[in-house]
Amino acid sequence: MRGGDARFVASGTLMLAVAMGVGRFAYTPLLPVMERDAGLSVAGAGALASANLVGYLAGASLAMHPITHRKRLAILRWSIAGVVVTTALMAGTDALWLPLRFLTGVCSGFVLVFASSIVLERAARAGEPSWPPLFFSGVGLGIAFSGIAVPALAGYGGSRTAWAGIAILCAVALAVMGRWFTDDAPPASVAEAGIDADLPRHRTMFAWLLAVYTAAAFAYVIPATFLVAIVVHIPELSPYAALSWVLVGLTGAFATFPWIRATARFGKARALAGALGFQAIGIAAPVFSRSPVAVILAAVALGGTFMAITLFAAGLGRDMFPRRTSAAVSRLTVFFSIGQIVGPVVATQLALRFNSYDPALLVAAGVAAVAAVVTAVAIREPGRPRATAAPVP
Repeated sequence: MRGGDARFVASGTLMLAVAMGVGRFAYTPLLPVMERDAGLSVAGAGALASANLVGYLAGASLAMHPITHRKRLAILRWSIAGVVVTTALMAGTDALWLPLRFLTGVCSGFVLVFASSIVLERAARAGEPSWPPLFFSGVGLGIAFSGIAVPALAGYGGSRTAWAGIAILCAVALAVMGRWFTDDAPPASVAEAGIDADLPRHRTMFAWLLAVYTAAAFAYVIPATFLVAIVVHIPELSPYAALSWVLVGLTGAFATFPWIRATARFGKARALAGALGFQAIGIAAPVFSRSPVAVILAAVALGGTFMAITLFAAGLGRDMFPRRTSAAVSRLTVFFSIGQIVGPVVATQLALRFNSYDPALLVAAGVAAVAAVVTAVAIREPGRPRATAAPVP
């Protein structure tokens, strides 16, 4: 990879690590700390998670407007700065937590849609299939960073110190590398491939992809939001709480590469079905076993699939609409946001009713399993013949 290309991919990876791995997912290891030192309730925890995800939906929806799309690099840079600032302000009064998490979500939605579009388009023009998995590994790296940094920073001054500390570290990294992320697409091509463009071909298959991706969001977001809190409240497993989140991140960062090999052999649609099936098994594991092995399986299955699922879905969207990648990715992101919003609401209500997260995990596992079956039956890669063998995770 040439120096300029390497810097571009590295800076894009950092953008995603900050916007999603920290802006979205640092809340997961911080949740039990906030419950302990700020008295955050189960209902409050669910409300903060939903506020962030509603903001994410708003950002992704606004990113669909042609005006914002044509100024996508400038908006992306302002948005990544917004993620850092709103994360730092979480160290302040709890009266601002809900609006701050909402604003972080708005900024994260802009960053994901625009950064993904820029990287996918540039990788396609350059004929570099390795760039997207490197880029999407940023989410896992950000999660691993939050899993390590949050306990260390919280040990010095609780959740408020952790919020401020991770924001400062992200700001330093972006100050060094952020300028390397550029958009070299010709202005005319950005306008022609408008993010609000019609998607005339493959409508039925794309509808199934939207449904599957929405279900995947619902399924993954429940353990992604509450995994650390679930492990903390199981006495025999509480020592593994922080480690479980680091394992999610590290697995997420590196799992895309073996999945790419699976894609080359079986195709994106079958790989997507396999990832959803494996995720369903991992989500259900802590319900049936309170052993460290179950926690490891849950962490590996979550980290090893959720970004791969995004990569496969975005890739399928691009394959269906190669000239309208931004439009396809934006629609997928909006529906994914809807699934993410519903997930924590359902999980919170089930946890309050049954005084346990087990029912929520079972529901999430069931939804992921159904999505895997639908994918195997209804979705195929454009231009690739439908295969008859079962998907292999």
